[in-house]
Amino acid sequence: MSSLLPASVRGRAVLGAAVAMTVFGLLIGAASFILVSQVARSSAHDVLTTRIGDVTEHLGEEGINGAESLDVAVVDRSNPVYVQVMYANGQIIATTPGLTAGTRICPAAVPDHTQRDTFTTTVNGTSTNFLREVKPAQDGRYAVCGVVSDEPMERVQSAVLLALLVVLPLIIGGVCLAVWLAVGRALGAVDDLRTQAEAMEWDSSTALRVQPTGDEVERLGQTLNALLADLHHQSATTRQFVADAGHELRNPLTTLRLSLEFGSEASNDELRASVGDALDDLDRLEVLVQDLLALARADAIEDTTHFHEVDLSAVVLAAVDGVRRARPDVALSVDVETITILGDESALRSLVVNLLENAARHSVSHVNVTLVRQQDSIALRIDDDGAGLRPEDCARVFDRFVRLDEARHRDEGGSGLGLAIVDSVANVHGGRVSAAPGPGGHFEVLLPASRSARFTRA
Repeated sequence: MSSLLPASVRGRAVLGAAVAMTVFGLLIGAASFILVSQVARSSAHDVLTTRIGDVTEHLGEEGINGAESLDVAVVDRSNPVYVQVMYANGQIIATTPGLTAGTRICPAAVPDHTQRDTFTTTVNGTSTNFLREVKPAQDGRYAVCGVVSDEPMERVQSAVLLALLVVLPLIIGGVCLAVWLAVGRALGAVDDLRTQAEAMEWDSSTALRVQPTGDEVERLGQTLNALLADLHHQSATTRQFVADAGHELRNPLTTLRLSLEFGSEASNDELRASVGDALDDLDRLEVLVQDLLALARADAIEDTTHFHEVDLSAVVLAAVDGVRRARPDVALSVDVETITILGDESALRSLVVNLLENAARHSVSHVNVTLVRQQDSIALRIDDDGAGLRPEDCARVFDRFVRLDEARHRDEGGSGLGLAIVDSVANVHGGRVSAAPGPGGHFEVLLPASRSARFTRA
């Protein structure tokens, strides 16, 4: 069945419009035909009833003194009413001129009440269909019978049928043409978007030209442009990430090579120093690779159905203990409520550890850690007494390999990915992370208390 339908959207739209208009037109035509027929029949009966009423009134006033005393002549020549008057015994006493001799339009007996039916007789040599009405008069002593031709009604019906046969195809054709043009205009805009999209390079940042039609096609173009912008941003971010990762890996590898080459020709003391430098570079490489793996794992989390209950307070306390051992010079104040959350324990541990290590690295002497439940969310706040961030850096600090100060060297022990890992893990768990400007470092992670909740980045 589907093979019989047109292949194009335009053709299917026109076919649908034609079918719908045909069905609708036939229904309207049938209703019009019935209504017009009823009106024409009712009008003919009204004329017939009026004429019979006049004759009946004449009978009531003057009685019957012979046929010549009754006025049963034709009144309306365009659609004449023929009348007969008969006695109760069936004798015809008056007939409208024009009826063929011997024609009888009255029944054999006077009915008890007025009757209406159809009747066929010959008038002026032509057999014609009539509407007939028989009305008793003077308590059944007489009957007044009348007929009127139904030819005007048939002419009206023929006119309606002719109008349907002529007008309906014209209307259907006009609607199909209008649908063809309208759908063609809409699809023209869609086809223009498709042509532009085919001509675009895979990494192009050019937006599609969207025609200001004010309809769904314009909104489709705007949606596609937003999608293209997101894809371009992701592509640019990926390329930048690969470039930055290559740069970060190249530096320690270059230093490691130089140290090993120098150590191969050096004395024992120089060799030990060279090997020490190589080990430091290996430490940097290990930290960088671990952070890259942690970030890749966080980005790869798509199915959250495997999340299980995680004691977030225990994760925070374990991370605090680790930082205390690594940085005994930094005092940590801890205010942690017992809180359980649905999530990935490894990813949440990376989030907490990176936040704490970042705060300890930039603090002067003190870091404050707070984990509390507030309404429908869980808040992890970490503050330090360092210099803090400038207002314009509070958002971009979560970018990967970001350098807030291009003139300074990267902090020792930092890969430039820690806060990016925090941001990725928070997003995977339906939360968000934010930073506040200094003095002092201020970071807050909000996670939904319920699994179905989700936050939107401000």
